[in-house]
Amino acid sequence: MVPYAVLGRALVVAAIALAVSSPAQARSLTDVLNGPDVCEAAPSLHPAPAPHIADDEEVLESMAKAGQHWRIETDRGPVHVWVPENYDPATAATVVFVHGYHIDVDQAWTDYRLDQQFALSGLNAMFIVPSSPREKRSPINWPSLNALLSTIKGDIDIAMPTKRLVIAGHSGAYRTLALWLANQRLDTVVLLDAVYGEYSFSPWVRESLTHRLVNIVFETDRFSDYMHRWLPSTVRVVGLPEDGFPEARILYAKTTVGHYPLVTDGIALPLALRAIDVPSVQGARYDLPLGLPARCDAVPDAERLASY
Repeated sequence: MVPYAVLGRALVVAAIALAVSSPAQARSLTDVLNGPDVCEAAPSLHPAPAPHIADDEEVLESMAKAGQHWRIETDRGPVHVWVPENYDPATAATVVFVHGYHIDVDQAWTDYRLDQQFALSGLNAMFIVPSSPREKRSPINWPSLNALLSTIKGDIDIAMPTKRLVIAGHSGAYRTLALWLANQRLDTVVLLDAVYGEYSFSPWVRESLTHRLVNIVFETDRFSDYMHRWLPSTVRVVGLPEDGFPEARILYAKTTVGHYPLVTDGIALPLALRAIDVPSVQGARYDLPLGLPARCDAVPDAERLASY
């Protein structure tokens, strides 16, 4: 017979070993709000990062700072614009990223570290991040994509791209992206958990062989499954492959990383942008590992999550 005290200690040790060795699972909203603080728990569960991880982080930060950044005040809210070092407008694409609900554009720029994610993509592009509705019933800030681009053109001191036009968005951004599908220059849409019953992306991608669609989902798989039934040429992927997505005009990836990590981890967005066949910027560092180092002050606050 094993004394209860000894048995209890054995169970605790086994539970800790299992927690450390088992794969990380996507945290639910309840886990985030009610569970232990990640920043306090992490040091006791994980070893200190290896020195080369810190080196990679420093390289990525320096790449972001080496680019040019503008914050433009408009009557429709602030707009952030970033271009990488060695940006070449002759071959560059325009990439417009739209944030979701419960955050404003300045918070999204900082918390999502978008300049670092754009740098990690390696694309030769002008990246534009406009203000977007914070709530479902809020009006669309920029119903016209052309109006947004015209505003930017008058407020920056470098040439605008003349090639590809790409739009990308997370979650509630679907409302804005759906309005922009009418733009005749648009050729690529990237969705990060952003379908939610908005199926207009399906006829848009079907209407031209030059149109591309990348759809990465966590909790919108029910809507996305339905939409992709009408897109028989869809290439389906499980997870976010480290070696990149396969070449495809229509790509549908299911992942378990979580709704917010899709836009905060620095994996899904750069990986999706690398898959859309935009030229690389000179000096692109594809040797850097995908993902942003954990930073506790960038975790969305409980109040914003609770209202989601």
